[in-house]
Amino acid sequence: MQLKPATFATTVLTALVMTAPARAQSRPTLSGTWSASAMVERWNIGEWGDKCGPKPSPQAAPSGTVTITQSGNELSISGAGRSYSTTNCWEQMPGLARSSHSASARGWSNRCTTAANDPRRATVVTTISATDDTISFDETGSYAFVLEGQNCTAAVRRSRSFRLIQREGEAPSTATATATTTASAPPAETATATAPAPTPAKEPSRCDSPGDPARIEVRPARKLMRPGEEFSFTSRVADAAGCTLKATPAWRVAGGDAKVRVEADGKVVVDTASPEGKAEIVASLSGQSVKVTVEVASPEHYDALLASGGLNAKGETEDAAVAVIATGSLGGGAAVAEDNARKRKWIFASVVGGLATVLAVAGLVMLRRSSRKRPAVADDDAGPVAVPATPSSRDESLRPRQRLDVSEMNPGGTPTEMRCPLCNTDFPAGGLYCPSDGTRLVRPAAGSDPSRSPMAGFCPTCERGFPAGVKYCPDHHEALVPAPLYNVSTARKEAPFAEKKGKICPTCGARYDAEATFCGKDGTALVLVN
Repeated sequence: MQLKPATFATTVLTALVMTAPARAQSRPTLSGTWSASAMVERWNIGEWGDKCGPKPSPQAAPSGTVTITQSGNELSISGAGRSYSTTNCWEQMPGLARSSHSASARGWSNRCTTAANDPRRATVVTTISATDDTISFDETGSYAFVLEGQNCTAAVRRSRSFRLIQREGEAPSTATATATTTASAPPAETATATAPAPTPAKEPSRCDSPGDPARIEVRPARKLMRPGEEFSFTSRVADAAGCTLKATPAWRVAGGDAKVRVEADGKVVVDTASPEGKAEIVASLSGQSVKVTVEVASPEHYDALLASGGLNAKGETEDAAVAVIATGSLGGGAAVAEDNARKRKWIFASVVGGLATVLAVAGLVMLRRSSRKRPAVADDDAGPVAVPATPSSRDESLRPRQRLDVSEMNPGGTPTEMRCPLCNTDFPAGGLYCPSDGTRLVRPAAGSDPSRSPMAGFCPTCERGFPAGVKYCPDHHEALVPAPLYNVSTARKEAPFAEKKGKICPTCGARYDAEATFCGKDGTALVLVN
Protein backbone atom coordinates (compact mmCIF):
# COMPACT_ATOMS: atom_id res chain seq x y z
CA MET A 1 0.00 0.00 0.00
CA GLN A 2 1.31 3.42 -0.91
CA LEU A 3 0.65 6.57 1.13
CA LYS A 4 -0.26 9.81 -0.51
CA PRO A 5 2.27 12.60 -0.10
CA ALA A 6 -0.07 14.61 2.14
CA THR A 7 -0.82 11.58 4.34
CA PHE A 8 2.92 10.76 4.66
CA ALA A 9 3.80 14.31 5.70
CA THR A 10 1.03 14.35 8.31
CA THR A 11 2.26 11.04 9.75
CA VAL A 12 5.87 12.26 10.04
CA LEU A 13 4.81 15.52 11.68
CA THR A 14 2.64 13.66 14.21
CA ALA A 15 5.55 11.36 15.08
CA LEU A 16 7.88 14.31 15.62
CA VAL A 17 5.37 16.08 17.87
CA MET A 18 4.83 12.96 19.97
CA THR A 19 8.53 12.21 20.38
CA ALA A 20 9.58 15.82 21.23
CA PRO A 21 8.28 15.69 24.85
CA ALA A 22 9.96 12.33 25.31
CA ARG A 23 13.33 13.77 24.25
CA ALA A 24 12.80 16.86 26.40
CA GLN A 25 12.18 14.65 29.43
CA SER A 26 15.06 12.25 28.71
CA ARG A 27 17.41 14.29 30.93
CA PRO A 28 16.26 14.36 34.56
CA THR A 29 15.96 17.61 36.41
CA LEU A 30 18.61 18.70 38.89
CA SER A 31 16.01 20.11 41.27
CA GLY A 32 15.89 18.32 44.58
CA THR A 33 17.80 17.70 47.77
CA TRP A 34 21.59 17.41 47.60
CA SER A 35 24.46 16.86 49.99
CA ALA A 36 27.16 19.55 49.80
CA SER A 37 30.72 19.05 50.96
CA ALA A 38 32.56 21.74 52.88
CA MET A 39 34.06 24.36 50.62
CA VAL A 40 37.84 24.21 50.57
CA GLU A 41 39.45 27.65 50.20
CA ARG A 42 43.22 27.91 49.69
CA TRP A 43 45.05 31.26 49.56
CA ASN A 44 48.45 31.87 48.08
CA ILE A 45 49.84 35.24 49.22
CA GLY A 46 52.35 37.03 46.98
CA GLU A 47 53.61 40.50 47.91
CA TRP A 48 51.84 41.80 50.98
CA GLY A 49 53.27 44.84 52.78
CA ASP A 50 52.20 46.46 56.03
CA LYS A 51 49.99 48.96 54.18
CA CYS A 52 47.94 46.11 52.69
CA GLY A 53 46.26 45.30 56.02
CA PRO A 54 45.50 41.81 57.35
CA LYS A 55 46.33 38.96 55.02
CA PRO A 56 43.32 37.13 53.58
CA SER A 57 42.46 33.86 55.31
CA PRO A 58 40.14 30.96 54.39
CA GLN A 59 36.47 31.59 55.05
CA ALA A 60 35.02 28.38 53.63
CA ALA A 61 31.35 27.39 53.76
CA PRO A 62 30.44 24.34 55.87
CA SER A 63 29.08 21.07 54.57
CA GLY A 64 25.39 20.19 54.80
CA THR A 65 22.18 19.53 52.96
CA VAL A 66 21.13 22.00 50.26
CA THR A 67 18.10 22.50 48.10
CA ILE A 68 18.71 23.00 44.38
CA THR A 69 16.08 24.50 42.11
CA GLN A 70 16.55 24.34 38.33
CA SER A 71 14.99 27.10 36.22
CA GLY A 72 15.80 26.62 32.56
CA ASN A 73 19.54 26.05 32.42
CA GLU A 74 20.28 27.93 35.66
CA LEU A 75 20.48 26.55 39.21
CA SER A 76 19.68 28.17 42.55
CA ILE A 77 21.37 26.60 45.59
CA SER A 78 20.15 27.30 49.13
CA GLY A 79 21.71 26.03 52.33
CA ALA A 80 25.11 25.00 53.72
CA GLY A 81 26.32 28.48 54.46
CA ARG A 82 24.49 30.78 52.03
CA SER A 83 22.34 30.97 48.94
CA TYR A 84 24.03 30.89 45.55
CA SER A 85 23.10 30.97 41.86
CA THR A 86 24.98 29.72 38.81
CA THR A 87 24.53 33.15 37.25
CA ASN A 88 27.20 34.74 39.48
CA CYS A 89 30.60 34.17 41.03
CA TRP A 90 30.88 32.96 44.61
CA GLU A 91 33.26 35.84 45.45
CA GLN A 92 31.36 38.86 46.81
CA MET A 93 34.15 41.47 46.85
CA PRO A 94 32.81 45.06 46.64
CA GLY A 95 33.27 46.47 43.16
CA LEU A 96 33.43 43.01 41.52
CA ALA A 97 30.92 42.56 38.70
CA ARG A 98 30.20 39.78 36.22
CA SER A 99 31.80 40.43 32.83
CA SER A 100 30.83 37.19 31.02
CA HIS A 101 28.51 34.21 31.55
CA SER A 102 27.75 30.98 29.74
CA ALA A 103 25.30 28.20 30.63
CA SER A 104 24.22 24.85 29.23
CA ALA A 105 22.21 21.93 30.56
CA ARG A 106 25.18 20.59 32.52
CA GLY A 107 27.84 23.33 32.49
CA TRP A 108 28.18 26.92 33.74
CA SER A 109 30.95 29.50 33.63
CA ASN A 110 31.21 33.02 35.04
CA ARG A 111 33.94 35.63 34.83
CA CYS A 112 33.89 38.56 37.25
CA THR A 113 36.26 41.54 37.18
CA THR A 114 36.63 44.94 38.78
CA ALA A 115 36.05 48.14 36.81
CA ALA A 116 38.82 49.49 34.58
CA ASN A 117 39.23 52.59 36.76
CA ASP A 118 39.24 50.64 40.02
CA PRO A 119 42.76 50.56 41.57
CA ARG A 120 41.91 47.14 42.99
CA ARG A 121 42.55 44.71 40.16
CA ALA A 122 40.68 41.44 40.67
CA THR A 123 39.67 38.63 38.30
CA VAL A 124 37.54 35.66 39.39
CA VAL A 125 36.64 32.67 37.17
CA THR A 126 33.90 30.29 38.37
CA THR A 127 33.38 26.90 36.68
CA ILE A 128 30.54 24.45 37.50
CA SER A 129 29.94 21.09 35.81
CA ALA A 130 27.24 18.51 36.56
CA THR A 131 26.05 15.02 35.78
CA ASP A 132 22.63 13.67 36.66
CA ASP A 133 23.66 13.01 40.28
CA THR A 134 26.88 14.98 40.93
CA ILE A 135 27.90 18.65 40.71
CA SER A 136 31.46 20.02 40.90
CA PHE A 137 32.22 23.62 41.83
CA ASP A 138 35.60 25.30 41.19
CA GLU A 139 36.53 28.99 41.46
CA THR A 140 39.88 30.73 41.10
CA GLY A 141 40.70 34.36 41.75
CA SER A 142 43.69 36.67 41.41
CA TYR A 143 44.02 40.02 43.18
CA ALA A 144 46.51 42.84 42.65
CA PHE A 145 46.22 46.09 44.62
CA VAL A 146 48.53 49.08 45.14
CA LEU A 147 48.07 50.74 48.53
CA GLU A 148 50.30 53.69 49.48
CA GLY A 149 53.02 52.55 47.11
CA GLN A 150 53.02 48.90 48.23
CA ASN A 151 51.97 45.95 46.08
CA CYS A 152 49.33 43.61 47.50
CA THR A 153 48.94 40.42 45.46
CA ALA A 154 47.20 37.15 46.25
CA ALA A 155 45.49 34.20 44.58
CA VAL A 156 42.71 31.92 45.84
CA ARG A 157 41.05 28.68 44.82
CA ARG A 158 37.70 27.40 46.11
CA SER A 159 36.22 23.97 45.44
CA ARG A 160 33.30 21.84 46.68
CA SER A 161 31.08 19.04 45.38
CA PHE A 162 27.41 18.06 45.58
CA ARG A 163 25.76 14.60 45.52
CA LEU A 164 22.08 13.89 44.88
CA ILE A 165 19.97 12.70 47.81
CA GLN A 166 16.44 13.04 46.49
CA ARG A 167 15.40 14.25 43.05
CA GLU A 168 12.28 16.34 42.84
CA GLY A 169 9.29 14.31 41.62
CA GLU A 170 10.74 10.87 42.48
CA ALA A 171 9.63 8.63 45.37
CA PRO A 172 12.24 8.22 48.12
CA SER A 173 11.97 4.43 48.08
CA THR A 174 12.58 4.01 44.37
CA ALA A 175 16.33 4.05 44.52
CA THR A 176 16.45 1.95 47.73
CA ALA A 177 14.11 -0.76 46.41
CA THR A 178 16.03 -1.04 43.20
CA ALA A 179 19.33 -1.36 45.04
CA THR A 180 17.94 -4.00 47.46
CA THR A 181 16.49 -6.13 44.67
CA THR A 182 19.70 -6.00 42.73
CA ALA A 183 21.84 -6.94 45.74
CA SER A 184 19.65 -9.95 46.84
CA ALA A 185 19.22 -11.48 43.43
CA PRO A 186 21.80 -14.08 42.26
CA PRO A 187 24.31 -12.72 39.80
CA ALA A 188 23.28 -15.18 37.11
CA GLU A 189 19.57 -14.39 37.38
CA THR A 190 20.30 -10.69 37.44
CA ALA A 191 22.31 -10.97 34.29
CA THR A 192 19.51 -12.98 32.68
CA ALA A 193 16.48 -11.00 33.85
CA THR A 194 17.82 -7.46 33.76
CA ALA A 195 18.12 -6.01 30.31
CA PRO A 196 21.13 -3.78 29.73
CA ALA A 197 20.22 -0.13 30.04
CA PRO A 198 20.58 1.84 26.82
CA THR A 199 23.67 4.00 26.74
CA PRO A 200 22.56 7.66 26.59
CA ALA A 201 23.91 9.71 23.76
CA LYS A 202 26.93 11.74 24.82
CA GLU A 203 26.13 15.41 25.01
CA PRO A 204 28.66 17.69 23.32
CA SER A 205 30.85 19.09 26.08
CA ARG A 206 32.00 22.70 26.25
CA CYS A 207 35.54 21.37 26.59
CA ASP A 208 35.48 19.59 23.22
CA SER A 209 36.72 22.82 21.64
CA PRO A 210 38.89 24.45 24.31
CA GLY A 211 40.11 28.01 23.97
CA ASP A 212 43.52 29.61 24.37
CA PRO A 213 45.57 29.10 27.54
CA ALA A 214 44.33 31.42 30.28
CA ARG A 215 45.65 29.89 33.48
CA ILE A 216 48.67 27.95 34.76
CA GLU A 217 48.57 25.97 37.99
CA VAL A 218 51.60 24.31 39.55
CA ARG A 219 51.29 22.08 42.62
CA PRO A 220 52.54 22.30 45.25
CA ALA A 221 53.59 25.93 45.68
CA ARG A 222 56.33 24.85 48.14
CA LYS A 223 58.22 21.58 48.53
CA LEU A 224 60.67 20.46 51.23
CA MET A 225 63.37 18.05 50.01
CA ARG A 226 66.60 16.44 51.16
CA PRO A 227 69.88 16.34 49.19
CA GLY A 228 69.78 13.59 46.56
CA GLU A 229 65.95 13.43 46.38
CA GLU A 230 63.78 13.81 43.28
CA PHE A 231 60.30 15.27 42.93
CA SER A 232 57.97 16.06 40.01
CA PHE A 233 55.78 19.14 40.16
CA THR A 234 52.29 18.82 38.69
CA SER A 235 51.22 21.48 36.21
CA ARG A 236 47.80 22.18 34.71
CA VAL A 237 47.02 24.57 31.87
CA ALA A 238 43.40 25.60 31.39
CA ASP A 239 41.42 27.98 29.19
CA ALA A 240 39.09 30.73 30.40
CA ALA A 241 36.23 28.23 30.90
CA GLY A 242 38.38 25.95 33.06
CA CYS A 243 38.93 23.25 30.43
CA THR A 244 42.26 21.48 30.77
CA LEU A 245 44.61 21.88 27.81
CA LYS A 246 47.47 19.69 26.68
CA ALA A 247 49.95 22.56 26.68
CA THR A 248 53.10 22.08 28.72
CA PRO A 249 54.95 24.96 30.36
CA ALA A 250 58.69 25.44 30.09
CA TRP A 251 60.68 24.87 33.30
CA ARG A 252 63.83 26.56 34.54
CA VAL A 253 65.72 27.30 37.75
CA ALA A 254 65.46 31.04 38.52
CA GLY A 255 68.07 31.08 41.29
CA GLY A 256 68.66 30.30 44.93
CA ASP A 257 71.24 28.84 47.31
CA ALA A 258 70.36 25.20 46.82
CA LYS A 259 71.91 23.17 43.99
CA VAL A 260 69.02 21.72 41.98
CA ARG A 261 68.17 21.07 38.36
CA VAL A 262 64.78 20.80 36.68
CA GLU A 263 63.89 18.68 33.67
CA ALA A 264 61.48 19.43 30.84
CA ASP A 265 58.57 17.61 32.53
CA GLY A 266 58.90 19.50 35.83
CA LYS A 267 61.02 16.91 37.60
CA VAL A 268 63.37 18.48 40.15
CA VAL A 269 66.57 16.70 41.20
CA VAL A 270 68.50 17.91 44.24
CA ASP A 271 72.26 17.49 44.10
CA THR A 272 73.66 15.17 46.77
CA ALA A 273 76.17 17.87 47.76
CA SER A 274 73.60 20.68 47.85
CA PRO A 275 73.74 22.95 50.89
CA GLU A 276 70.66 23.90 52.83
CA GLY A 277 68.74 26.71 51.22
CA LYS A 278 66.02 27.55 48.75
CA ALA A 279 65.72 27.37 44.97
CA GLU A 280 63.13 29.13 42.81
CA ILE A 281 61.59 27.05 40.00
CA VAL A 282 59.72 28.92 37.24
CA ALA A 283 57.14 27.47 34.84
CA SER A 284 56.46 29.73 31.83
CA LEU A 285 53.82 29.71 29.11
CA SER A 286 52.48 32.36 26.70
CA GLY A 287 54.66 35.09 28.13
CA GLN A 288 53.54 34.54 31.74
CA SER A 289 55.29 32.58 34.45
CA VAL A 290 54.52 31.13 37.86
CA LYS A 291 57.11 30.52 40.55
CA VAL A 292 57.32 27.69 43.09
CA THR A 293 59.85 27.16 45.88
CA VAL A 294 62.03 24.16 46.70
CA GLU A 295 63.56 24.12 50.17
CA VAL A 296 66.53 21.81 50.74
CA ALA A 297 67.16 20.68 54.31
CA SER A 298 69.68 18.27 55.70
CA PRO A 299 68.37 15.00 57.23
CA GLU A 300 69.09 16.41 60.70
CA HIS A 301 66.94 19.49 60.13
CA TYR A 302 64.28 17.98 57.87
CA ASP A 303 61.91 16.84 60.62
CA ALA A 304 62.18 20.14 62.45
CA LEU A 305 61.27 22.11 59.33
CA LEU A 306 58.46 19.70 58.53
CA ALA A 307 56.96 20.23 61.98
CA SER A 308 57.31 24.01 61.79
CA GLY A 309 53.90 24.24 60.10
CA GLY A 310 52.45 24.91 56.67
CA LEU A 311 53.51 21.54 55.22
CA ASN A 312 51.81 18.15 55.14
CA ALA A 313 53.45 14.82 55.90
CA LYS A 314 54.99 14.76 52.41
CA GLY A 315 56.66 18.12 52.90
CA GLU A 316 54.28 19.90 50.54
CA THR A 317 51.81 22.77 50.80
CA GLU A 318 48.17 22.17 49.94
CA ASP A 319 47.85 25.25 47.74
CA ALA A 320 48.99 25.79 44.18
CA ALA A 321 50.94 28.56 42.51
CA VAL A 322 48.74 30.17 39.85
CA ALA A 323 49.34 32.48 36.90
CA VAL A 324 46.36 34.00 35.06
CA ILE A 325 47.49 34.50 31.47
CA ALA A 326 44.40 36.39 30.35
CA THR A 327 44.89 39.26 32.77
CA GLY A 328 48.62 39.17 33.30
CA SER A 329 48.12 38.97 37.10
CA LEU A 330 50.21 36.26 38.74
CA GLY A 331 49.60 34.36 41.91
CA GLY A 332 51.98 32.59 44.22
CA GLY A 333 54.36 35.43 44.87
CA ALA A 334 54.89 36.15 41.19
CA ALA A 335 52.05 38.60 40.82
CA VAL A 336 53.03 42.13 39.90
CA ALA A 337 50.59 45.02 40.29
CA GLU A 338 50.45 47.31 37.30
CA ASP A 339 51.61 50.82 38.08
CA ASN A 340 49.44 53.17 36.07
CA ALA A 341 50.90 56.34 37.59
CA ARG A 342 53.95 56.26 35.39
CA LYS A 343 51.84 55.61 32.31
CA ARG A 344 49.61 58.56 33.16
CA LYS A 345 52.66 60.80 33.55
CA TRP A 346 53.91 59.82 30.10
CA ILE A 347 50.47 60.47 28.59
CA PHE A 348 50.28 63.89 30.28
CA ALA A 349 53.79 64.83 29.11
CA SER A 350 52.96 63.72 25.57
CA VAL A 351 49.76 65.80 25.50
CA VAL A 352 51.50 68.90 26.87
CA GLY A 353 54.40 68.49 24.45
CA GLY A 354 52.04 68.07 21.53
CA LEU A 355 50.08 71.20 22.46
CA ALA A 356 53.30 73.19 22.84
CA THR A 357 54.47 72.04 19.43
CA VAL A 358 51.15 72.99 17.80
CA LEU A 359 51.21 76.43 19.42
CA ALA A 360 54.81 77.01 18.34
CA VAL A 361 54.03 76.06 14.73
CA ALA A 362 50.91 78.26 14.73
CA GLY A 363 52.91 81.19 16.11
CA LEU A 364 55.60 80.73 13.47
CA VAL A 365 53.02 80.63 10.68
CA MET A 366 51.30 83.76 11.96
CA LEU A 367 54.65 85.54 12.29
CA ARG A 368 55.61 84.71 8.74
CA ARG A 369 52.21 85.78 7.43
CA SER A 370 52.42 89.07 9.30
CA SER A 371 55.92 89.72 7.96
CA ARG A 372 54.71 89.00 4.44
CA LYS A 373 51.71 91.31 4.78
CA ARG A 374 53.65 94.14 6.49
CA PRO A 375 53.89 96.98 3.95
CA ALA A 376 57.32 98.22 3.14
CA VAL A 377 58.09 101.72 4.43
CA ALA A 378 58.24 103.91 1.42
CA ASP A 379 59.16 107.49 0.94
CA ASP A 380 56.22 109.79 1.38
CA ASP A 381 57.25 111.85 -1.62
CA ALA A 382 55.58 110.97 -4.86
CA GLY A 383 58.45 110.78 -7.27
CA PRO A 384 58.52 109.63 -10.81
CA VAL A 385 60.27 106.39 -9.96
CA ALA A 386 57.76 103.70 -8.86
CA VAL A 387 58.42 101.57 -5.74
CA PRO A 388 59.73 98.15 -6.83
CA ALA A 389 57.00 95.46 -6.49
CA THR A 390 59.19 92.39 -6.71
CA PRO A 391 62.71 91.47 -5.53
CA SER A 392 63.91 91.36 -9.11
CA SER A 393 62.63 94.82 -9.92
CA ARG A 394 64.05 96.11 -6.65
CA ASP A 395 67.48 94.72 -7.44
CA GLU A 396 67.20 96.29 -10.85
CA SER A 397 66.44 99.69 -9.30
CA LEU A 398 69.67 99.58 -7.31
CA ARG A 399 71.80 99.26 -10.40
CA PRO A 400 73.04 102.31 -12.39
CA ARG A 401 70.53 103.25 -15.01
CA GLN A 402 71.48 102.29 -18.55
CA ARG A 403 68.48 103.83 -20.29
CA LEU A 404 65.69 106.29 -19.65
CA ASP A 405 62.08 105.29 -19.26
CA VAL A 406 59.52 106.75 -21.72
CA SER A 407 57.73 108.40 -18.78
CA GLU A 408 60.88 110.40 -18.10
CA MET A 409 60.78 112.00 -21.53
CA ASN A 410 59.36 115.37 -22.41
CA PRO A 411 56.72 115.52 -25.13
CA GLY A 412 59.44 116.58 -27.54
CA GLY A 413 61.47 113.43 -26.83
CA THR A 414 64.16 115.08 -24.69
CA PRO A 415 64.95 113.66 -21.25
CA THR A 416 63.12 115.27 -18.36
CA GLU A 417 65.39 117.11 -15.94
CA MET A 418 65.24 116.37 -12.20
CA ARG A 419 65.10 119.01 -9.48
CA CYS A 420 66.12 119.02 -5.82
CA PRO A 421 63.07 120.20 -3.86
CA LEU A 422 65.31 121.52 -1.08
CA CYS A 423 67.91 123.63 -2.90
CA ASN A 424 65.88 123.97 -6.17
CA THR A 425 68.90 122.88 -8.20
CA ASP A 426 68.17 121.19 -11.56
CA PHE A 427 70.02 118.01 -12.54
CA PRO A 428 70.16 115.91 -15.69
CA ALA A 429 67.70 113.08 -16.08
CA GLY A 430 68.67 109.78 -14.47
CA GLY A 431 69.76 111.08 -11.04
CA LEU A 432 67.89 110.12 -7.89
CA TYR A 433 69.49 112.14 -5.07
CA CYS A 434 70.90 115.62 -4.79
CA PRO A 435 74.70 115.49 -4.36
CA SER A 436 74.62 118.67 -2.27
CA ASP A 437 72.12 117.80 0.47
CA GLY A 438 71.13 114.19 -0.24
CA THR A 439 67.50 115.03 -0.97
CA ARG A 440 65.66 112.79 -3.37
CA LEU A 441 65.15 114.42 -6.74
CA VAL A 442 61.73 114.99 -8.25
CA ARG A 443 60.43 116.00 -11.64
CA PRO A 444 59.50 119.66 -11.64
CA ALA A 445 55.95 120.46 -12.50
CA ALA A 446 55.36 122.27 -15.76
CA GLY A 447 55.55 126.03 -15.32
CA SER A 448 56.49 125.74 -11.64
CA ASP A 449 58.42 128.51 -9.96
CA PRO A 450 61.55 127.26 -8.16
CA SER A 451 61.40 130.13 -5.71
CA ARG A 452 57.94 129.06 -4.54
CA SER A 453 58.70 125.32 -4.07
CA PRO A 454 57.28 123.76 -0.91
CA MET A 455 59.61 123.66 2.04
CA ALA A 456 61.36 120.29 2.68
CA GLY A 457 62.68 118.60 5.87
CA PHE A 458 65.80 116.83 7.16
CA CYS A 459 66.24 113.52 9.06
CA PRO A 460 68.04 114.23 12.35
CA THR A 461 69.73 110.79 12.21
CA CYS A 462 71.04 110.42 8.66
CA GLU A 463 70.89 114.20 7.91
CA ARG A 464 69.25 113.55 4.54
CA GLY A 465 66.80 116.00 3.03
CA PHE A 466 63.38 115.03 1.74
CA PRO A 467 60.80 116.92 -0.36
CA ALA A 468 57.72 118.53 1.03
CA GLY A 469 54.96 116.14 2.00
CA VAL A 470 57.36 113.57 3.56
CA LYS A 471 56.97 113.62 7.34
CA TYR A 472 59.17 110.68 8.41
CA CYS A 473 62.53 109.30 7.27
CA PRO A 474 61.86 106.05 5.38
CA ASP A 475 65.07 104.47 6.73
CA HIS A 476 65.08 105.58 10.39
CA HIS A 477 61.39 106.44 10.85
CA GLU A 478 62.36 109.69 12.53
CA ALA A 479 60.16 112.79 12.24
CA LEU A 480 61.73 115.22 9.75
CA VAL A 481 62.91 118.63 10.94
CA PRO A 482 61.75 121.53 8.74
CA ALA A 483 64.56 123.08 6.72
CA PRO A 484 64.52 126.53 8.41
CA LEU A 485 64.77 125.02 11.87
CA TYR A 486 67.42 122.58 10.79
CA ASN A 487 69.49 125.34 9.12
CA VAL A 488 69.41 127.69 12.10
CA SER A 489 70.27 125.00 14.63
CA THR A 490 73.56 125.09 16.51
CA ALA A 491 75.06 122.33 14.44
CA ARG A 492 73.80 123.65 11.11
CA LYS A 493 74.17 127.45 11.06
CA GLU A 494 76.12 127.75 7.84
CA ALA A 495 74.76 124.99 5.66
CA PRO A 496 73.08 121.60 6.10
CA PHE A 497 76.30 119.71 5.43
CA ALA A 498 78.93 122.31 6.16
CA GLU A 499 80.51 120.51 9.08
CA LYS A 500 80.61 117.09 7.58
CA LYS A 501 82.40 116.41 4.33
CA GLY A 502 81.99 113.19 2.39
CA LYS A 503 80.54 111.54 -0.71
CA ILE A 504 77.08 110.44 -1.76
CA CYS A 505 75.79 107.88 -4.22
CA PRO A 506 73.71 109.71 -6.82
CA THR A 507 71.69 106.54 -7.41
CA CYS A 508 70.69 105.25 -3.97
CA GLY A 509 71.65 108.27 -1.79
CA ALA A 510 73.97 106.33 0.52
CA ARG A 511 76.56 108.47 2.31
CA TYR A 512 80.26 107.57 2.43
CA ASP A 513 83.53 109.03 3.68
CA ALA A 514 85.62 111.19 1.42
CA GLU A 515 88.03 108.32 0.76
CA ALA A 516 85.34 106.08 -0.82
CA THR A 517 85.14 105.89 -4.62
CA PHE A 518 82.19 103.58 -5.50
CA CYS A 519 78.86 102.78 -3.86
CA GLY A 520 78.92 99.43 -2.01
CA LYS A 521 75.29 98.77 -2.87
CA ASP A 522 75.01 99.39 -6.59
CA GLY A 523 78.59 100.21 -7.75
CA THR A 524 77.78 103.77 -8.86
CA ALA A 525 80.68 106.27 -8.79
CA LEU A 526 80.36 108.50 -5.74
CA VAL A 527 80.28 112.30 -5.91
CA LEU A 528 81.44 114.83 -3.35
CA VAL A 529 78.86 116.53 -1.17
CA ASN A 530 79.13 120.29 -1.68
